[in-house]
Amino acid sequence: MIHRRNRHNPLKSLPAFFIGVFVFIALLSFLLPTEGPGAYDHIQLEYALKPPFVRVQYVKLNKSANAAQATQYYPADSIVKISNDSLIIYYRNKSAYVAHKEDDRYILEQKTFYLGTDRFGRDMWARIAYGSRVSLSIGFLAMIVSLSVGIPLGAVAGYMGGAVDKCIMWLATVVWSVPSVLLVMSFTLVFGKSLAQVFVAVGLTMWVDVARTVRGRVMSIRHKEYILAAQIGGLSTWRILSVHIFPNILGPILILAASNFSTAVLLESGISFLGLGVQPPTPSWGNIIRDHYAYLLMGKPWTVLFPALCIIGLILSLISLANCLRDYYDVKGE
Repeated sequence: MIHRRNRHNPLKSLPAFFIGVFVFIALLSFLLPTEGPGAYDHIQLEYALKPPFVRVQYVKLNKSANAAQATQYYPADSIVKISNDSLIIYYRNKSAYVAHKEDDRYILEQKTFYLGTDRFGRDMWARIAYGSRVSLSIGFLAMIVSLSVGIPLGAVAGYMGGAVDKCIMWLATVVWSVPSVLLVMSFTLVFGKSLAQVFVAVGLTMWVDVARTVRGRVMSIRHKEYILAAQIGGLSTWRILSVHIFPNILGPILILAASNFSTAVLLESGISFLGLGVQPPTPSWGNIIRDHYAYLLMGKPWTVLFPALCIIGLILSLISLANCLRDYYDVKGE
């Protein structure tokens, strides 16, 4: 029987709140500009390694429709118009002559880098926000993959028993014996390093825990009276598993889902740090740290601190959520 307790403790809602914050940040990444200093992939070396809350100015020059590059950006402290087709842009006591056509439009704009910039002058806030989308997407999809593989295999092994159980558990033992990071690295090296390959590789390394847990739960209830009654009534194996068994093991599955989510985020960050995950220019928290860990001891800690805090915060929130679900469903350790 499932006993639910500690329902009204307000601290139980904190993990869900922080996870919601990360989801909100990921959704905000869809509103980021696609070009200019606010874009996650816009390189402007003049703005490299700016500290947080620095405000800069730049000239946005909108070229005519037939120009090779529609919009150009120039760092600027001030501009002087010489004629209808030329400008002088001043930046850090230096000047640059810019020629343009009469129908081109230019404007002096400002941008605040709230979390500073990286070594290429890219906005750290934009890259961390986009990286949260990548990490959450990989974590969620890898969790779905692990549940999609682990639940059916574990349920069939626990319900059928015999040779089927031995074969599935042998496969699980083989996968279990290989370190998860090594499996993910091997998979990405063989099949590629795109977003799809990464979450499939991460998901296929985490199904063993799901299968073992589901198998144990199914074995503990397959000889219950209502299961025997369903078998005598002629119900199919699929109907017994989906209607009579699965609802009774939903609690442990939800706990494993939250736990696998955190494991997937950590694995993705680790392999991205090693250069085997999502590839540049697409940012993830792991490859942001990889590109800037040397600056941690060079007086530029924000380049590493912010993505590291995001990884720690999301993983702790997911682990806390798993613990809250365990307490809610009063699931005892196996």
